[in-house]
Amino acid sequence: MRPRKLLLACCSAALVAATAPPAGAVVVDKSDNVTHVANVPYTAGTDLAFSGDLVYAARQGDEGGVSIFDVSGPRPKKLGFVSCPGTQNDVAVVKPGLIALGFYSGDCGGGESGIRLIDVSNPKRPKLRDAIGFPDGTHTLTVYPGKPLIYSSPGGLGENGGVEHIVDVSNPRRMKVVGEYTPNTFGCHDLSFHFTKKAKLAFCPGQQETEILDASDPVEPKLVAEIPPNMEFPHSAVASPDGQLLVIGDESLFTVHDCTTGKSPTGALYAYDISDPAKPSFLGHHSSPRGGDPAGTPGTAVCTAHNFNFIPKTKQVVTSWYTGGTSVVDFSEPSTPVEVAHFRPDDADTWSSYWYRGRVYANDGARGLDVLKLAR
Repeated sequence: MRPRKLLLACCSAALVAATAPPAGAVVVDKSDNVTHVANVPYTAGTDLAFSGDLVYAARQGDEGGVSIFDVSGPRPKKLGFVSCPGTQNDVAVVKPGLIALGFYSGDCGGGESGIRLIDVSNPKRPKLRDAIGFPDGTHTLTVYPGKPLIYSSPGGLGENGGVEHIVDVSNPRRMKVVGEYTPNTFGCHDLSFHFTKKAKLAFCPGQQETEILDASDPVEPKLVAEIPPNMEFPHSAVASPDGQLLVIGDESLFTVHDCTTGKSPTGALYAYDISDPAKPSFLGHHSSPRGGDPAGTPGTAVCTAHNFNFIPKTKQVVTSWYTGGTSVVDFSEPSTPVEVAHFRPDDADTWSSYWYRGRVYANDGARGLDVLKLAR
């Protein structure tokens, strides 16, 4: 009979060999309350937009454009693809059947950087309707709620100026600029809206600061308050459904991050009380507790906050973290936010993670589209 210790060692080794993932397989770190529903593989995924049963998943690079998915069933069904090779490719829904694509450079209709309008009423045969260009390009674009207006944000980096162009798209064949706003020296990196019966607010984060704007006049927004940049690079700013909380994501670009504790002051989600929009006050922050570049190379986005939204009727944020994957952070106690769910494949390069109709959709630069179900 084998010695007991040797027998245990042999059995343990056999068990490890039997259960270990095959060489080269993707290892996923996820919480028990997350189910991975589906993955649609492609590369260079950027942002996402939603309309009814449709998800528009943008890509950049030589194979860039927008994939159109029907998500009414248990798994995404690809309906069509808008081919637009180029850089950035931020996507937004103007109205059902009409999308806008913001870009810095590209090869589909109109060479200038700016906005393209694309008719996707027949997803198998998308049609370019119009293009408009700006010297500073379009990094992100946001549709003004309830009106055929697009706010075109240059990126907030100050490389080509900082003008926010407000574009009338009521005639999809002839866009026109109807307003301009210069928020700060560097412009908006991104922009979001939050409307209530009492106020119509816009939030403009950029390199210098985050501005809160009164957008009740859609073509002439007015400054309400400025939030100093107590972070490296304010990227996105989104208000909670009740309008009491503003969460700003720090896309920290030049710092080696602590991707283990969730307490890093850079690359975090920062929470502010905006119950009085004119007097925002800092409450707390939360960063990714996982991910990162093993080489610790400065100058690359590692596990920093990127695109996110709130789950309706909650103070829970669904966010992407690049190499940190996707997580859900509860800001019910904003001074001590808590992660309540996560999904992180070891090949993650997650640009966008959003809650939509009971599921989480993540657009990943390395993996493509991931669909997650969250037990709540």
